[in-house]
Amino acid sequence: MHVIQYIAVKADDVSHAHRSVKSYLEEQLGSGDTYNTWYDWFVTGGGRWATTEDQYDDNWTGDVRHQTDPEFEEYLDTAHKYRQQELSTYEEEARKINLTEILDSLQDFEFDHFKAGMELYPIKKLYDMCMGVWDYQSYFFDIENDSTNRKYMREAIDKGDNDWYLVPVDFHF
Repeated sequence: MHVIQYIAVKADDVSHAHRSVKSYLEEQLGSGDTYNTWYDWFVTGGGRWATTEDQYDDNWTGDVRHQTDPEFEEYLDTAHKYRQQELSTYEEEARKINLTEILDSLQDFEFDHFKAGMELYPIKKLYDMCMGVWDYQSYFFDIENDSTNRKYMREAIDKGDNDWYLVPVDFHF
């Protein structure tokens, strides 16, 4: 599966922003047969969401946006919209959970074996979102502050930082 995410980074120019994000993601990915993160490969620059004809051109910088570019805000709005949709879905699913049944199943907790299954998944996803865990449903990640929250980047911009970029990345997981 693929997902678009907008990665925030401070850089001197578009090319530097692209290289910084690509390097960071490669470092997070690790090497060899074992992956250290939620994705197993990516295309920096937007991949299937890029505006270039060669959507797997990992050197494409045409869709990287500086904070003064109107599309910078569009990228953030898109990420926020997707994130809100995911949150609503998991909130709705979590409301269907019978908490009494879950708590009763704890009675069978023995020898590190817990009998709950996928019914807890919506609660876990809500927890992950609240705790800022970066995963395929974050849609935004700030590598400067290691956060899925736009707040820290926004605060820095409000205080006068003028070197923020958003780099679209097509992640496969």
